[in-house]
Amino acid sequence: MKLLVYTLLSATLIFSPKITSTSALIEAMQRQYQGKWAATVTFTQQNLHYAADTVKSRSTWYEAIEYPNNFRIDFGLPKEGNAVIFANDSMYSFKEGVLKSKRFRLNYLILLNGGIYFLPKEEALKRLKEAGYDTDVFREDVWEGGKVYVVGAGKGDEKTAQCWIDARHLYLVRTINPTPDGHVQDARFSKHVRLGGGWIETEVLFLKDGKREQLEEYKNTKANVNLPAGLFDPAQFGKVHWMNP
Repeated sequence: MKLLVYTLLSATLIFSPKITSTSALIEAMQRQYQGKWAATVTFTQQNLHYAADTVKSRSTWYEAIEYPNNFRIDFGLPKEGNAVIFANDSMYSFKEGVLKSKRFRLNYLILLNGGIYFLPKEEALKRLKEAGYDTDVFREDVWEGGKVYVVGAGKGDEKTAQCWIDARHLYLVRTINPTPDGHVQDARFSKHVRLGGGWIETEVLFLKDGKREQLEEYKNTKANVNLPAGLFDPAQFGKVHWMNP
């Protein structure tokens, strides 16, 4: 029995090398969840919006994800026509059913919260760099009492773009990003639950310069949903929706 235990421990050490770089981290994440992570997700999001750390308003959003590239948020009921669609490398904004803007924008949260499990390692690494993370900067740290891997910034630096990955479960728990208008956004992902063969956070807190900006709570999360064709096609906006396909 002792020999068997020793053999199993030795095998674990052999096949679970120490993670010391961003490349090795992505390899470990993909080894753990590739082919298991939910390919599509839908949920209802309850929001608290803050000003100066005080709740100013509440809202309900309806969201759908198709990894690794597509993401849709309806701000309020779909029939109201207020939404944003991230499709591949573009963002489309709608108000009252009318397309108001289209611009190039990669959604890095889709990458970090699931897209990374659906891409070749080199493509995932490339997209992390495009999202502004210095993949050559890598360290271990502690977050909420647990070990994490941090990509993009050295210890004590909470202004440079960085993402924090839970070392045990290998999912996202925190991002820090400077904003175009000179502020710093700190996003904290928590209360993860099993979803499909992976996980999903059910609470996200956004801080702006250290003060609460938005608290999100996910409800009715569903994995591997058969999403209707055209859901992420801006030309089909208003014609199809996952709530009433």
